[in-house]
Amino acid sequence: MIDIRHLVENTDLYAAELDKRGKDPIIAAIAKEKYMKWKDVRAELDLIRKKKNDFNKKVISLSGNDRLEAISEMKESDITADQLVEKERELLSQLDDMLSKVPSISSDKTPIGKSDKDNVVIESWNTNKKYDFELKPYYDLAVYKKYVDSDTGAKVMGARGYYMRGEIQRLQKALFRFAEDIILKNNFEEFYVPLMLNEKVMTDIGNLPDFDGQLYQVPINESTDYYLIPSSEQPLMSYFAAKKLGKLEDPILVFANTTCFRKESGSYGKDQQGILRVHQFEKMEMDALCKPEDNDKVFDLFGKINEEIYNSLGLDFRAVEVCTGDMPNKHYRQIDYEANFPAVDKYREICSNGSASDYQSRGLKTTYTNSDGEKSFAYSLNCTGLTFRTGLALMEQFQTADGRVKIPKVLVPYFGKDYLE
Repeated sequence: MIDIRHLVENTDLYAAELDKRGKDPIIAAIAKEKYMKWKDVRAELDLIRKKKNDFNKKVISLSGNDRLEAISEMKESDITADQLVEKERELLSQLDDMLSKVPSISSDKTPIGKSDKDNVVIESWNTNKKYDFELKPYYDLAVYKKYVDSDTGAKVMGARGYYMRGEIQRLQKALFRFAEDIILKNNFEEFYVPLMLNEKVMTDIGNLPDFDGQLYQVPINESTDYYLIPSSEQPLMSYFAAKKLGKLEDPILVFANTTCFRKESGSYGKDQQGILRVHQFEKMEMDALCKPEDNDKVFDLFGKINEEIYNSLGLDFRAVEVCTGDMPNKHYRQIDYEANFPAVDKYREICSNGSASDYQSRGLKTTYTNSDGEKSFAYSLNCTGLTFRTGLALMEQFQTADGRVKIPKVLVPYFGKDYLE
């Protein structure tokens, strides 16, 4: 979450940011109001506690009626203190609720807009692909129909359930091994992570309430719910919760490959054919913690890794600067990579590279020691390493006239064959 003291000093700045992101600007003023009321209650409590400390020192010297009157007065103060403690708890809860709705201040490179339609294309690669036959969407290819079974998946799981087997599952594994080798050569540490996290972690890291409609809730008992992870970003970042990272001379680079789960709430009717938008999928995630002055360097590193993966495969893809209305609260800057699906003439997101500045670390209390020797919150960054959306784009772009899929040269050693058939 954001720094409340910075909001109090710059309320108009945050109100303007809320407006840029299509949210109610009044939230900033309400958050400030709750904070100022909390400060007043805290001041009253401090006075009562000081008075009680002074009383404890004096009471031993009192006797008779003076002693009884002093004790009676302190009992009344105790009642007032209890009331103030309850009021403080209520105000802090309201303040946390308001702060969870306040986004980071976006980068000056971030375009102002309402939705993904306002994102700005900043670079494109391999756009000169030519085809001398009529292309089919990936889900109409014979190899797709042979190895992907959505009908059986729907019977056992429901809408957007699927089985993937044989050559296409083999293609997924080959792509992930290929991408992993590129990531690892850049000094990332690999993690195995939990697939369920508690509500506090999801709130501290910024997924609640921002992504509440996308998360699967798992009741553990009458008072406890967990959430299935939508990405390994959440368990990777929460690993560093409450940790002191020292001087953080070099960025901490971590990644994990996990099964992920998303409700795809709000996507009814979108991409119903095929497995582009599903509830369960494999995802490779890159994350980092660094000093603020290293943020841009790490952000660029993530971008270069993605570009190396997609360019090595020979994909037609592009980078888009994500606008204010399409970014989550945690991000102050985000670049998405989109691959071309030429049969339907659409570019679709296959990767998201974002910087959350100190938004996540503040919630998780992940700190480092800055150059002045003071405790400060680290910056966090997160980026998709790979999902099988890349494989779907590959199938559509590299299909042949006879219905097979030509495997990119760099992927053949991983896949073991020249064609998917």
